[in-house]
Parts: sequence; C-alpha cells; structure tokens
Amino acid sequence: MRKIFFLIVLVFISLGSIAQDKSNWKLIYHNDKDGKTIEGKIENLVEAVRIGEKIRVYWSSQRKSDPTKKVEHFSDAKFLTILSDTIVFAQIDPIIGQTPNFDSQTIKLKENLEWSLIAGSNGKSDTMMRNMITGEIVGHGKAKFEIKWYIKR
Repeated sequence: MRKIFFLIVLVFISLGSIAQDKSNWKLIYHNDKDGKTIEGKIENLVEAVRIGEKIRVYWSSQRKSDPTKKVEHFSDAKFLTILSDTIVFAQIDPIIGQTPNFDSQTIKLKENLEWSLIAGSNGKSDTMMRNMITGEIVGHGKAKFEIKWYIKR
C-alpha cells in the first residue's frame, strides 16, 4: 500500500513538472511578414539571445482561398545569429519534409527529403529542401513568415 501511495505521489509530481514546464515558455517578440513588430521589443529578443536563453520559434501558413486550412509549426532554435544588433535569425534542426492533407486530416512524410529553415525577425526567412540520399538541393528560396519568438524561463 505504501509503495502504491509513493508511486501515485511521484506521478503527480511528474505531471506537475510537465505542466509547469509548458507554462515556462514566454512570448518575447512577434514580427509580421514584413519584419514589423506586432508585440514585444526586438531589443529584448537580442538580449535574450546574447545571454543564452533557450529560444523557440512559431510560424504558420494558411490557404488564401480558405483561411481555416492552416498549419502551425513550433521548433527550438538550434543556431542563432544577431545581425547588426537589430535582427535575429534562428536556424532549426532540419526535419523530414511533410505535406498536410486537409481533406483527410493527415500529414504525409516526403520520402528522402529534408527541410531546413532560418527564421528571421525581419520577416525574411530562408528555406531549403534537400534529397537525403543524393544530397542534391531540390528547393531553396526566401519565405516571408510572421514569427513568434519564445524564451524559456
């Protein structure tokens, strides 16, 4: 009986830690597709990067013909760059490419394709798709994303 009680207490402590961990992410900056500030101050984001805060980025896209058809993405920044004291770029770990299917409510992996992103606080992001087998670059281009920048507190 005592072991069961101890196990239950341990589970609740673990669940509390998980819930607390989720609430520790705080929006520090939000830029639109043109790099204009929506929320926060770029100086705070720059300082957070300089002092080594963990950074997470959020971006989304939607169909122009049907705004209810949208995807939202979150990723931890793995490599950060400050340009001219006023712009932050965050590179994420490459992922296996994916394609959402709104009709079937599924997402399909793209075979042998890896996707990379550098998110920019100035709205100028860069994406690249690479064939993982041959190493060939099969897509590379600029993208304009609204980015939300989070720090872990």
